[in-house]
Amino acid sequence: MDNNQSASKNLFISFIVIFLFIVVWQIFFMKKNAPVNTQEHKAEVSSNTAPQKPMQQQNPGTKSRLEYKNAALVETPLVIAKFNSNGAISRLYLKKYHTDLLDTTYANYISTDTLIYSANPAKLSINDRSDSIVFIANNGNKKVYVFSASSYIIHFYYSGPMSGKVEAEGNLHLDAKNIKEERSQNDVISYTDKLNKVKITKLDKKKFKGSFDDVAYCGIKSKYFLFAILNNPKHIGTYRFDIINNTPYMSVNTSDSLKVFNIYAGPIDYFMLKKLGYKLDKTYDFGMSVIAPFSKALLYILRFIHNFIPNYGWAIIVFAFLMKIVFFPLTFKGLRSMRKMQELKPKIDALNKIHKNDPQRLQKEIMNLYKEHNVNPFSGCLTMIIQLPIFWALYKILRITIDLRHAPFLFWIKDLSVKDPYYILPILMGITSYFQSKLQSGTGDTQSRMMTIFMPIFLVIIFLSLPSGIVLYWFAYNIFSIFEMYLIKRVEVSEK
Repeated sequence: MDNNQSASKNLFISFIVIFLFIVVWQIFFMKKNAPVNTQEHKAEVSSNTAPQKPMQQQNPGTKSRLEYKNAALVETPLVIAKFNSNGAISRLYLKKYHTDLLDTTYANYISTDTLIYSANPAKLSINDRSDSIVFIANNGNKKVYVFSASSYIIHFYYSGPMSGKVEAEGNLHLDAKNIKEERSQNDVISYTDKLNKVKITKLDKKKFKGSFDDVAYCGIKSKYFLFAILNNPKHIGTYRFDIINNTPYMSVNTSDSLKVFNIYAGPIDYFMLKKLGYKLDKTYDFGMSVIAPFSKALLYILRFIHNFIPNYGWAIIVFAFLMKIVFFPLTFKGLRSMRKMQELKPKIDALNKIHKNDPQRLQKEIMNLYKEHNVNPFSGCLTMIIQLPIFWALYKILRITIDLRHAPFLFWIKDLSVKDPYYILPILMGITSYFQSKLQSGTGDTQSRMMTIFMPIFLVIIFLSLPSGIVLYWFAYNIFSIFEMYLIKRVEVSEK
């Protein structure tokens, strides 16, 4: 086998190694943690019929919180908020996403002192406007939360002689079905001129604090959701994050007697956050600087396609078809070059025998042969190389875009953001990869036939743990490639 063919195969193997790196990183480099509370029923949020016993838990920095039967509640078209006796949010249910924002094992968002507050009114329903719920303590301290019917921004006001730190305690809710992936993107964050973040699993070893007047916001994020205290209006002070009694703890300490903050508590939806401002869209992780432009472009393309095709599975298939059209000229040129190289193989074998003891002369003669017959030995790899950042960007987008969270396709595929539970799609992808390789390589030598068999198996193993959305993309791309090869063969026959 000549050096150029070997180089082409090495490039292909390098392409696969990158995929393997992604999967190995995902599986082995995420810390295992204890499972979290996964109750997600709206009925539990709004129900106040069953009596609840007071539940004492250690409160980082303050006293224990108290759950009680007649909790103060606020309901808007977007959220249901439940408050504890400290006048802090103990539960925030996101109605559109059918999930709790907070891990309800322990949540205290946000506390300011150890006083007991009473709400006026105790229950508030907001349909098409903004309205407030007011908490007043015996000494006159006051907390006010203003909720909007159309936004995840909560306006918070606190005043009183005991004004001190504003604290948020507890983690965001993580999906126990996909806990490794969720833990890998569970961070505490702040934004200065860039997004600064530390994984919550590392907070016990690495403290995270700074000047609050330097940040646009600070908060906690999960894979899909965000709680952030915005420095708007502007405050001067400090912020810090810690782990206290195994619970994430965030505090903002300012000298202002009247504390007024905007709080974002909702999904990491790039388009929504960009529209809101405050640099909140920077919490959306497009990946490394090399990949980020591709990721952003793909997100816009998928959202555009989804405007016409409501099912994201079919939107991904349409996107695969568009990519096949875009890459068709390169694929066509690469396949033609490969055919010519196969035709030149007897001549290359002859040169190998003649110049077997002179590698430099052999290389020169082979390159002259390619030049004489207008063959580019690397053109077959060009499409693959160009696709690598696109594939990586697509992998990134399908992992973190909230639109894909729990997005169904057909039959057994109920969530395109997680792996196929029955591994049917990866197996189908492997079968189509085999037929594609067989059509592409033709009869070939023994080594080529072995690659045709083992490479699809290797791909199946890699794709087993990837999101079903990206496996669907690869499967659809393979199907279109098979039809493309039949089309190219018909063109080649008609030209002869």
